[in-house]
Amino acid sequence: SIFGYRSNSGLVRPRVSRASRAAMATHPTLGVRMDRICCIGAGYVGGPTCATIALKCPHVKVTIVDMNEARIKAWNSDELPIYEPGLNEVVQACRGRNLFFSTDVKGAIQEADIIFASVNTPTKTKGVGAGRAADLRFIESVGRTVAMHANGNKIIIEKSTVPVKTAEALAQVLAANKGSQDYWILSNPEFLAEGTAMRDLAAPDRVLIGGPTTIDGLAAAQVLVDIYANWVPRERILTTNLWSSELSKLVANAMLAQRVSSVNSISQLCEKTGANVTEVSRAIGKDSRIGPKFLGASVGFGGSCFQKDILNLVYICESEGLAEVARYWQQVVDMNEHQKATFARRIISSLFNTVTGKKIAVLGFAFKKDTGDVRETPALTVCHMLMQDGALVHVYDPKVKKEDALTEFRYHNMQVDESRLIFCPSAQAAVDGSHAIVVLTEWDEFKSYNYAEFYTMMMKPAFLFDGRGILNRGQLERIGFEVHTIGQAKREEGAVVADATPEPAAKRVSIEESLKSTTGKVILVTGTAGFVGFHAAQALKKRGDGVLGIDCYHTYYPPSYKRARAKALEEHGVLTLDMDLNDAEGLNGLLRKFKFTHILALAAQAGVRYATKDPASYVKSNIEGFMTLLEAARNAEPKPRIVYASSSSVYGLNTKVPFAETDVVDQPASLYAATKKSNEMMAHTYRHVYGLSVIGLRFFTVYGPWGRPDMAAWSFTTKIMKGEPLKIFQGPNESELERDFTYIDDIIQGTVAAVDHISPSTKEEAMYKVFNLGNKDPVTVSYLVDCLENALGKKAIRHYMPMPPTGDVLRTSADITLVNKELGYKPTTSLQEGINKFIAWYKEYYKNGLDKDMDEYVPM
Repeated sequence: SIFGYRSNSGLVRPRVSRASRAAMATHPTLGVRMDRICCIGAGYVGGPTCATIALKCPHVKVTIVDMNEARIKAWNSDELPIYEPGLNEVVQACRGRNLFFSTDVKGAIQEADIIFASVNTPTKTKGVGAGRAADLRFIESVGRTVAMHANGNKIIIEKSTVPVKTAEALAQVLAANKGSQDYWILSNPEFLAEGTAMRDLAAPDRVLIGGPTTIDGLAAAQVLVDIYANWVPRERILTTNLWSSELSKLVANAMLAQRVSSVNSISQLCEKTGANVTEVSRAIGKDSRIGPKFLGASVGFGGSCFQKDILNLVYICESEGLAEVARYWQQVVDMNEHQKATFARRIISSLFNTVTGKKIAVLGFAFKKDTGDVRETPALTVCHMLMQDGALVHVYDPKVKKEDALTEFRYHNMQVDESRLIFCPSAQAAVDGSHAIVVLTEWDEFKSYNYAEFYTMMMKPAFLFDGRGILNRGQLERIGFEVHTIGQAKREEGAVVADATPEPAAKRVSIEESLKSTTGKVILVTGTAGFVGFHAAQALKKRGDGVLGIDCYHTYYPPSYKRARAKALEEHGVLTLDMDLNDAEGLNGLLRKFKFTHILALAAQAGVRYATKDPASYVKSNIEGFMTLLEAARNAEPKPRIVYASSSSVYGLNTKVPFAETDVVDQPASLYAATKKSNEMMAHTYRHVYGLSVIGLRFFTVYGPWGRPDMAAWSFTTKIMKGEPLKIFQGPNESELERDFTYIDDIIQGTVAAVDHISPSTKEEAMYKVFNLGNKDPVTVSYLVDCLENALGKKAIRHYMPMPPTGDVLRTSADITLVNKELGYKPTTSLQEGINKFIAWYKEYYKNGLDKDMDEYVPM
């Protein structure tokens, strides 16, 4: 690449010329060297932050120092002292080149003039402000250490979360020990979320830099701005005064924690009233003024920042005489403690008011997924209360070690009988012989376990307490569990399970069974609870491919119908995991764990007219979701081949018929069409840049058994059966709309052929192709109604009306010459034949009448 060189880890690092490096070596007015950085503190903030700086600024030497020899030794090993997705790759790319870890604090301070202070600022445990105020002894120690060893002017950057006016105190320490040097103190708070820290660092929402408003102070701030500007757009780098920057970090965490405690308080109300907190959160999250983030109810928040920062804010408010303000923020912490204790008491009371001598399997001890951090984890309170009541707590967490848990217990002065706290090597070991499963961390792997197998290993009655709301309650109850989900009331005896079907479920297919392959192909199918995804997964599995599905059961049409598809698919040996396409961590985890040869990307927000009602859902699913999938695929090893669903809608306002793949498609008639055109362009980019092999399939008006209820074949059938009038749209001068109706079996024939045809995802062999999959014989919508009447033996009531301006087009017509030549695609099902098959299935599926959800569903 002309823009950078590639390290052994595959990460691209910017190229900086020798002349540029020399020019930027020393600041002309401040006299500080700008090509060397020292970070004091090799913890959760300093390590990832400065490793990222080293990656993005190869012309800067970065040294991270710490007095803890064991920690530095770990940073210099293959087993880093902290777990963060993507961190190891960055360290491997830079360590020994321009990234170094050392215990030589003095040497690093003298070598570098830009010094990050990334030390711990815990809550004080004794003395004035104990339990609320921040303990600043480590920050003070940094000031004294720098003053002791400084050999020139220094820019000192507060990276730790500190109270307002800490910079002033640090300046006093430095001034009292000042020689001939000058110091400039900046505030650069971190806004990282554990589990996504490396992604947050690589593409931050904002970088905040606070500094003195003097001329030299502004110049010092600009030095740090220029460092971040190596990869962060300038408009995302915000500069303020010192005090605003210091306070902004505390307020940001307080606001986020407030949302968590707010929704957790409502979860308790939901448990009493019968409301479902997940549904409430989704409903209020659709309000653009509120938004959906941090509205997931849970057993409580944890981590090193939220509680510490709120308590710090409380103490500051009290110190400034703002008693009412302090009490307001204290309630956020109090509610969090109440939530944890309430959840633990619910476990004890449900197990007949005692857990003495009972084995309890705890899944997850970290405060959140994708991290091994146990600081302030809710698991601490829950496990301690269970052990205090006599339980034998068996914990499985993929990243937490027992000694880390015990250290946190000791920090909180919680006495633990170690014989009652057992850390297990697997979830199976924790569950075997237990009375209850308690989910305390939302690790993705917990969603994929075979809970039917777990059930057979447990004491009866078997209880499951889902403190994160990540598991399918209906499926668990059908297995036999008594399920208690956070924010949901206990179901009464005989109550209908919302996602249940009348028949008892068979034993659930395991991931291993679903992925078993006799062909060598292992395929991830997105959208298996959707129409085309359901049929495609079934066809691939039938011929021997390993197939695993994902779906998020979107509410565009009734989720109960989608779950019925997923259940039917399990009978054919294919498991569907409940996963959103935008769940980057989940997708990356799947692709790391299972070496998929192909991805069949069929998940999307469908429908042309619905885009006028909820346009954001199309951007979120079809653009952001598709990008998330492409990112996961290009980071996988080996890279899978991707066949994805486009649409005939991309032809938009084209007047030339039939539509050919070589036609220009830059006049979309709907937002849905625009997102599908975007998918094609994104796919082309990822083939060109990363060597992903991609085939896009432009589906033309698909119909058949298990079809979408918003499509004409289904919705017209329902109205004819009920004796309701049909709305048949017309174009200008009462012209008939024409559609290239294509039967599902023909679509699947072409889809499977694309899976077999696509070349490997390598730079040398990757392909980019787009094919039409249609019937090549467009007919009027009136003829579709004729076919339905013939199959049903009942006349329709036809109401013709002008086509509304919702994105529909007058005609679709597929030219299938190219796909016939390259894939051998040839549709064989006439419209009347296909409609006959659809009606036969429809009558069988609804032989006992329409279910309530589908009966009340009204397509847009």
